[in-house]
Amino acid sequence: MQLQGKRVTVFGLNRSGVAAAKLLHAQGASVLLTDKRTSEALSAEIAMLNEFSEPGEIEKYLGGHPAQCIDDIDFIVVSPGVPLDIPILCEAQAQNIPILAELEVAARMCPAPIVAITGTKGKSTTTLLTAAILKECRKFHNVCIAGNIGVPLAAEVQNLTNQDIVVLEASSFQLESTITFHPLVSVVLNLSRDHLDRHGTMSDYREAKQKISANQTEDDWMVLNGSDPSIKDFAASTAAEVVYFTDEVVREVPSFSGTFRDGTQLLAQRDGVRDRICDIKDIPLPGAHNVQNVLAAATVGQILGVKGTQIRTALRNFDTSHPALVHAFETVRRVDGIEFINDSKATNVAAVKAALESIEGCRVVLIMGGYDKGNDYTPLCEIVRNRVKAAVMLGEYTRQIEKTLVDTTDIVKAGTMTEAVQIAYKYASAGDVVLLSPANASFDMYTDYRARGVAFKDAVHALQSLD
Repeated sequence: MQLQGKRVTVFGLNRSGVAAAKLLHAQGASVLLTDKRTSEALSAEIAMLNEFSEPGEIEKYLGGHPAQCIDDIDFIVVSPGVPLDIPILCEAQAQNIPILAELEVAARMCPAPIVAITGTKGKSTTTLLTAAILKECRKFHNVCIAGNIGVPLAAEVQNLTNQDIVVLEASSFQLESTITFHPLVSVVLNLSRDHLDRHGTMSDYREAKQKISANQTEDDWMVLNGSDPSIKDFAASTAAEVVYFTDEVVREVPSFSGTFRDGTQLLAQRDGVRDRICDIKDIPLPGAHNVQNVLAAATVGQILGVKGTQIRTALRNFDTSHPALVHAFETVRRVDGIEFINDSKATNVAAVKAALESIEGCRVVLIMGGYDKGNDYTPLCEIVRNRVKAAVMLGEYTRQIEKTLVDTTDIVKAGTMTEAVQIAYKYASAGDVVLLSPANASFDMYTDYRARGVAFKDAVHALQSLD
């Protein structure tokens, strides 16, 4: 990608925006930055800009997006958090100014092959599991973890070579503004209703996800969840070789290629030959939903030549302390025989359903609510009726949840996280689980899901045992 002398505007001064600006600047582009936030709110980000540019060298339009931020520019780079339908970007589209994702720009300059992982839930966990498996086989000089998991690809590409490999978590926000993005392996874990406040329709959300494989060729691979009927048709829209993972038993089907579950064993099959991956007890993360995440990661390993013994070693040594795994089905504490689980990262209905399915043999008091992204809570009705003894509603946008679940369980409202935890504690008995699994974003009360999870953990640690 030739950037010398190009004039580029970066929209959104978050981690991706700063990383994109640094990459563009290093490649000789003239960079402009714009963000709706003020300079005071962006003091930390501006300090990062000043580390690689001289004062005044990068033009900034802060506190809004004036018309001049798109005057006489070659293209626009958007951070994932910037919606494409804001007026200034609509005007840019009308002027035929190219709008590229940070991921698109970084990937065009990336010398290493990319494994890109997307889905409504499980992306971060599968990204980390895949990276651990690829590190274990020692075929690559460096295994780089990047993308939506926290480190923008733009921040890494200048340190990579063709002897490395990138394991990339790709969100729909990142994918929707890609044009030539071309991973060696694409992985789609699942698809369910989410982010409709941004994408508008399920069709548009699906279209954004499908961009992960749009440019793949017959020399590439696409990994699909064979247990999720909502993504089976993705196979028809790619030229890549499609390989499946499924937590269902695959009988003697010689044509099947991928990974599957058989009782307590996880197995891989290719060209009719089966290889043992591991036993379910070897999975380093709690919850039945992590079986599929391990299968997906193992399928990538299988494609890239990792042996079953190496996959088992990677799982045995897997580091569960990564920040991306905090607030994801995390046991906080037991009080009077009641287990408290922090699943604040569950920001959609599918994630809540998966969490509830992972809790077997006991009753649950569920804390949920937050900023509604256009969710349909109907898929929760049956499992809430069967497993949830009470649901505590927390946040501004709980009316639709209450309306949907009204006949399934007791519903109680809380004004603060402390109150929600105390109410849940009173409802629960020894042997029960109190689960924070909100199904919504946190922006009504907190800066992000991490802050919400911390608030939950603080409230749980403040509980006084009744014993």
